[in-house]
Amino acid sequence: MTSVLKILESLEREDGLEVSKLEKSLKLTKKLDRDNLYIAIKALSKLGIVQYINDEKLTVNNELGFIQGRVRCSSKGFCFVVRDDQGEDIYIREANLNNAWHGDSVIVLITKPAVKRRAPEGSIQCILNRYNDTLLAKLDSNKSTGEVKAYPLDDRIPVIIDLENDYDNKKIEQEKDLIYEIKIINYPIAQFNARGTIVRELSINAGIEGDIELLLSKNNISRNIIAPKVAPKKIPLKGREDLTNQPSLLFESWESSNSPSLPALFAQPNEGGTRIWIHSPTVSERINIGGKLDQFLKDRGEVNCLGNNWLDFLSESLRSASQFKINEVNEAISLMIDINSDGNITNWKFTTSIISPVKTITPKHLKAINNRKVTSKSIPIALKPVKDNLEVIYTIIHSSKLINTNNITSIKLDEQIPNLERLSELKKAFPGRDFHGWSKTYDNCDSQSIIDIYIRLSNNILAKHLMGYELPFIYKEHEEIETSSINDLTKSALALDNNINVNIDGNVTISQLINSFESSNQKKILHKLVKHIIPGIHLKLYKVNFYAENDMGDNIQTSNIESPWCCPTLNYWNVFNQFILTSLLNEGKNKPSSRSKVIIELGKKDSWKDINWDVFPSKIQENINTHSNLKLVQNLNEIRKKSKSFRNNIISIAQCREAQRIIGKEVEAIITGVQSYGFFAEIDDLTAEGLVHVSTLGDDWYEYRSRQNLLVGRKYKKTYQLAQKVNVKVLKVDILKNQIDLELVKDEDKESIKTNDISIDIESDNLS
Repeated sequence: MTSVLKILESLEREDGLEVSKLEKSLKLTKKLDRDNLYIAIKALSKLGIVQYINDEKLTVNNELGFIQGRVRCSSKGFCFVVRDDQGEDIYIREANLNNAWHGDSVIVLITKPAVKRRAPEGSIQCILNRYNDTLLAKLDSNKSTGEVKAYPLDDRIPVIIDLENDYDNKKIEQEKDLIYEIKIINYPIAQFNARGTIVRELSINAGIEGDIELLLSKNNISRNIIAPKVAPKKIPLKGREDLTNQPSLLFESWESSNSPSLPALFAQPNEGGTRIWIHSPTVSERINIGGKLDQFLKDRGEVNCLGNNWLDFLSESLRSASQFKINEVNEAISLMIDINSDGNITNWKFTTSIISPVKTITPKHLKAINNRKVTSKSIPIALKPVKDNLEVIYTIIHSSKLINTNNITSIKLDEQIPNLERLSELKKAFPGRDFHGWSKTYDNCDSQSIIDIYIRLSNNILAKHLMGYELPFIYKEHEEIETSSINDLTKSALALDNNINVNIDGNVTISQLINSFESSNQKKILHKLVKHIIPGIHLKLYKVNFYAENDMGDNIQTSNIESPWCCPTLNYWNVFNQFILTSLLNEGKNKPSSRSKVIIELGKKDSWKDINWDVFPSKIQENINTHSNLKLVQNLNEIRKKSKSFRNNIISIAQCREAQRIIGKEVEAIITGVQSYGFFAEIDDLTAEGLVHVSTLGDDWYEYRSRQNLLVGRKYKKTYQLAQKVNVKVLKVDILKNQIDLELVKDEDKESIKTNDISIDIESDNLS
């Protein structure tokens, strides 16, 4: 099926494209598909989205002020279009949605400009690409006709789907714990409902694997993207630096057999400082950018942790070829970094290489090192297998602490994940990942927490290197936290713990604020408050002249910008940046002419300052420019949103399953958030939050005071505020919505429970 988006992407050229060539570009061979293309062209022409040049060639009409974006709806019925060009969001009234659903890529026309604090209003002209081709739904029968229809579980898509399957009404009544995955055959048009077919039944109570299937379908993540039958390219060893004599180490915490492969490390003292080597598995050299295997990786986008297992990102053949193997020769892309005794970078060099890692360092080794006395001469049993590598390990740990101390820009917070077997892999640090806008606090007993320090440093170095060569790359942009939010957080922190040392008269950064929480006994609650105000990060494209053309200004701060590249087994943006780097190292011209005796090492720090010629031949430069486009980054950001949602969901559903076990039981909890409609309390053993609704607090009329973050009873002046400990009962757990309803256990309830216990004892004595 061809989307309007694919049609417009094929037409994005000044000289236009003939319809016959458009058919070839879209690979349309069937008459029905070609007829549908003509219908689409006719409709797009009437809307003014495309136009003919000289009655022969089609091109996109850029003169009418159409804007592309994605639909974002709320469960309350409010809809906006988030613009691709990062402009102000456009409000869409229900009558102007034109059957667009939440997540769809659309073209919108502004009908009312923004006025004061009101957002601009618009009307959706055309749906470019549908976000959902399958969705989860409940079935219900129409009481008047008896027809069975599907109703999406996602309340942001309030539509009715007519089903093509014949379905028994009695089964709907009998199987109430079933939900259904619906494949959309026809989307709604005019007065006609969407039409779909039931793909499969999913039970709400099918165990851990059933929960995972529910969440994958809910977040529109497919297990069934089939890898093309394309073998990875073989990498020639000629020209690669031989580092096989270097005893490099793998630092891994994940234990699953299909967990992603991570970089190898080596470190040694060097001129009063340390020389560090980061060796990355090479993926970009094994694929053709723009080829079938490359497209497969783009569609996959990112690896997903299933709790104690993984949904892989690479194809099996690519994974096997690129994964580092102990005591074997492995192709790598290596970065050498020199740091001084203060942890500051003095030099670096990128190179293609071959390595041979000698050992895997696990948390078991690091805990033994952490518990070992400095003066001890004996080697614990746990360290016997790595005794020959202890000096390297100590150097790596020491340098990571030094670099971490110097890095004041990244936000590090504690992460509380329940200690459940089904979440075992999620509890370990995920190197380089921080789509929440923060990463886990440094832990020298977690192998991947150590390697995370080096990965982030390497990402920062690559950004500086590629900017020096004026090459494009994808980078992570941290959105700024509003000053007012920091001020409100400071007030809340002081209200919770007046011993916190914060200068409320000066400008306090979020990092300074977090550091002030370290000694507080309310650190856990304070970290939760910080997470609420961090807006997160998104991917962006750096490209020379791109900012000037879009009037955005080049305001990138190179001190903390990260361009991910050394974990290509994790996601596609690492692969893309690695492709740019390997293109420079393998295809870049390192001398002005073939006769020149001056050779520049293109991977060395500041080497770009000595270049006064075109680094790439025109064909390679054109290939790089073609694949460095905004559409790629937009699609990757959508994939990241799915991954973030899935990760949050898989933790929440595990917590809800545990909460189901204690329905009706009294448990201790701590208040973690207060709103006008009630307060959220975290159950101690589960780290799961539930809501105590204000309507269940029947002993008084409670008012919400936002400045103090508390509820106050008007009559008895009883208060409920942050960090207050309460006793609650679990009333209800909604697995599909990840919601836990709590009820406060009041003092009088406890007394009645005690009285009942006494009466039961008396009765039992009488019976005896």
